[in-house]
Amino acid sequence: MDPEQLEDTRREQIAAYERHGPFWGRMAQFAVALAFAVAIPVLYLVSETLVSLYPGTGVVKSTPPERPAVATVRGCQRAGPVGIDGLGYWWHCDVTVRTYDGRQVETRVYNSVVTPSDRGKQVQFREVCHGEGNSNCRYGRPSSWIWVMGVRALFILRNGAFILLTVLSLVYIVSGVVGVPRYYAWRRNRERKKKRG
Repeated sequence: MDPEQLEDTRREQIAAYERHGPFWGRMAQFAVALAFAVAIPVLYLVSETLVSLYPGTGVVKSTPPERPAVATVRGCQRAGPVGIDGLGYWWHCDVTVRTYDGRQVETRVYNSVVTPSDRGKQVQFREVCHGEGNSNCRYGRPSSWIWVMGVRALFILRNGAFILLTVLSLVYIVSGVVGVPRYYAWRRNRERKKKRG
């Protein structure tokens, strides 16, 4: 936004604030701040829903490597419509994983990586372990590295949006507390000091 557009926006907001009066002008600022604040958990739930569509281990690098494994479903529970997987109904299943080196691991997988329809089948899995002695392992189905890159890009975009929404919410709270004309006067003074310094 160039300086002229910024000045036009300032004028419009001050005029709207003065037209509604101090009380309703402040309430309008608080309403916008609340809208930005409410958008944060909504964005979180929508992004978690998209991430939950990814069935893999989340590793794109060669270290630590993904190793083949086979899973057997022991039991599943349905979760939703709102939860750690985002929006919708998902399966959280207890599985027994037989790893490439002969270990047998009992774990739980989320976001419908497996479902009750997989019971009685040998499900192809992947294992990725961090730490000494396979102390921190993740499990998932074989999937393309493109999926992982998409999920990582989504996390970067989501984090940027969280920061932006938080800053905007705080700006509107401050302008609601002090009033729009005083807020813009304070910002103008800060900009002038920066130019001088």
